[in-house]
Amino acid sequence: MKIRFFIIIITALLSAGAVKNIFADDTEQQSLNNNDTAVYIRSVEIVGNSTTHPDVLKLFITFEVGDELDISALAAARNNLIKTQLYDKVDILPNVREDGVHVFIILKEAVRQNFRYGGEYGTHIYGDKELWWSIHLDAGLSNFRGRLEELSGGVSFWEHRGVRASWHKPLLSTPYFIGTAAAISAYPDEWLPIDYRDISARMTVGRYIGKHSQIALSAIPIQRHRDIKQAIMLMRDTVVIPLSSAPDIYEAFGALGFVNDLRNRRFDPQRGWYLRNEIRTNRLYYDLTEPFFQYRNDFRFYQPLLFDDFMALRLSMTLRDRDVGYYHRLLYGDAGDIRGYSQKELGWEFTANSSLLMSVKYHKPVWKAQPLEVPLINSIYTNVQKISYRIDAALIADYARIYSDPHGALLFKGHKQEAVGLGGGIRAVFPEIRQSGCIDLVYGRHEKRDENGDRNGYKWKPVLHAYFDLFY
Repeated sequence: MKIRFFIIIITALLSAGAVKNIFADDTEQQSLNNNDTAVYIRSVEIVGNSTTHPDVLKLFITFEVGDELDISALAAARNNLIKTQLYDKVDILPNVREDGVHVFIILKEAVRQNFRYGGEYGTHIYGDKELWWSIHLDAGLSNFRGRLEELSGGVSFWEHRGVRASWHKPLLSTPYFIGTAAAISAYPDEWLPIDYRDISARMTVGRYIGKHSQIALSAIPIQRHRDIKQAIMLMRDTVVIPLSSAPDIYEAFGALGFVNDLRNRRFDPQRGWYLRNEIRTNRLYYDLTEPFFQYRNDFRFYQPLLFDDFMALRLSMTLRDRDVGYYHRLLYGDAGDIRGYSQKELGWEFTANSSLLMSVKYHKPVWKAQPLEVPLINSIYTNVQKISYRIDAALIADYARIYSDPHGALLFKGHKQEAVGLGGGIRAVFPEIRQSGCIDLVYGRHEKRDENGDRNGYKWKPVLHAYFDLFY
């Protein structure tokens, strides 16, 4: 009741003209800046913040009581609060009185909970045609404990079973952060006669560089248990894949990553770009596997067009310093990399060591619904009373080029395999809870072979992809 009563007072002051949103009025801003008489801030009132710890909130506010009024400081504080993505709306309203300026910071908190749920299916187990399903349920909480921490966990069941958890913590008042994650999973291989049980962990320490970049160093120990059904598997009558008889493989990776993020927002971005570069190696400990270095980048570009349409572009390259053998071969297929193909369908013609992936997606909003009250929604998502949704139609073009040469994707040399996916999709976007559901129907280009196994043109086969959250 106290917060609601205070908001009513602010609304009354706004209507009376005592408090003005100077960020929407350039004339008022220039008038305050050009005032010959120094005006000082006498009080700062914050309304609408129920989660973030006050000491944390102060880190983003660039002024305090007793400072001379500086409109640029108020604007900087507003931008800082918006960029945290903790708030859907931020207003900073200075109220000029006889004793000075009383600043009101009006906040509308964004949803903190993040639920991701969905399923996947495959068409092969152990190289044989067999339909399988897996369900994934994940939940995350941002601004955990009111200190900008992120906590998440998830489970998977049916053919792919697993449990996972992660925690990210910024070291406040410093540019550094730490994180940890752990996972255990059990699943069959789609193409080889093997059942896997993986146990992995990740420890990370990093540093924010400016407002849009960060660098991080991680250690990733992995233990994989393999239940091998047979010692050798013959693929497509041409490729023999020897399998080590050792049931357990231990590795420890080190990874150095650098991220630039200049998107207008993290969920459903429509403007800006994102770039991630990572160098990783298993030379910390590589047991029975081949030691190697790997470089991978991921570039995403978003461009608004006419009539609220927008385009999303993705480029990704993977390079290695040597041939790593069958165990760490690159495999592709499915919605995460190239649509129009089954999961891990690409990369079996040879041992793939480098790759180049490209994707272009054109979005056209076709329907936008007004916010509707949803019963009990506030019991699941804090501060959410109504939900709206937007339906997008999309045209999709995916392309992949996979090389046997470790530098083939950069130098365009070595034995290669190409894949093309063309199709369309429908996306339902729910901005208040930052969720989206996607269904894509994409036709993949597959080689036809004659009775002798020689290539004889192409055929297009459709694959249906259904998932939650926008990949790119």
